[in-house]
This record gives sequence, C-alpha cells and structure tokens, in this order.
Amino acid sequence: MITAAQRLFRERGYLGTAFSDVLAASGAPRGSVYFHFPGGKEELGGEVAIAHSADTIAQINRAAARTENADDLLTAFLTQARDRLVTSGYREGCAVAPMVVELTPSAAPLAETIRAGFRDSLAVLAVRLAERGVPAERAESLAATTMAGLEGALIVARAVRAPDPFDALIADVARLGRSAAAGDQVVRLR
Repeated sequence: MITAAQRLFRERGYLGTAFSDVLAASGAPRGSVYFHFPGGKEELGGEVAIAHSADTIAQINRAAARTENADDLLTAFLTQARDRLVTSGYREGCAVAPMVVELTPSAAPLAETIRAGFRDSLAVLAVRLAERGVPAERAESLAATTMAGLEGALIVARAVRAPDPFDALIADVARLGRSAAAGDQVVRLR
C-alpha cells in the first residue's frame, strides 16, 4: 500500500488520492487499510514520506558509489530523477511535494516527518559532496541548491513535458560542483 500510495501521490497529489485508489492500485483488501494505518491517511502519508526519504538517500548513495568527483555525483543523482520522470511519461513527480503544498497546520506530525526526511537527504548529499573535496559549508549549500533545483525541475519538466529543465539544472549544478571542489571562492551578496 505504501508503494502504491507513493506512486499515486506522485501522479495525483496527496489530496487527489483516496484510500480507495490506494486499495485499487495495491490490490490490498479493504479492511487492511485501517489495520495497517489506524491513523488514517496522515499515517499513510508519513510512511510514504519515510519511504521517499529512504529512496532519495539510496539514489544519492548509488550515484556516489559510481562516481569519484562532485560534478559527476550531482550529474548522476539528477540524471536518475530526470530519467524516472521521462520514463513515467511526465506523470510522476515528487511523492512528498504535494503533501508539503497541501498539508494543513493541523498535520504537524506529518509535516515533521517530511522535514526530517528532507534534512536527512540533504545531510547525506552534503557528506557525499564533502567526500569528493567540497568544503563542508559549500557542500551543505550545494546540497540545498541541488535539492531545490531538483524539485523545481520536476515541476517545470512536467509542465513542459520535456527534459530540458533537468538538462539545464544538471549542467549548472555540475559546474557548481566542479567549482566548489576546486576551492573557488563564492561571492556572497549581503
């Protein structure tokens, strides 16, 4: 049910997905919903957020395992996301972005689960960048820039139904990774 919900949230959003949709997509018996998710849809959303975070961290680690420098790591990580979107026919975006946008203030536990997942993903990406020679502060900033760009590219690429936004992001973030690993100074506007 979690896998089915994750896919449906990517396609339809959190509010656009009913438990009946999850049951139909997963083939689970109707009575199993409240047995497995007594907290209702919010509990299911939390499990989707945890699974999404674990998937993202696994993707970062897979990209890291086959790359040696920061620009190749960022290219490999973002290319995976681009390819998944293209393969889905531009139907499947981020599973948690709809929850972030659609949640009400009363959904504080779910919002905290989502925040923790993003923090964990950002931390893992920053560590992998630092392992490739990016100074720690720059690694954190570059990880945040990459994740923000990834979420934006998912939206824009879905809207235009083309990989071009991802291709532009990949090229620019790879340049940033190369520059950061080389120790180039960043000009900060204050």
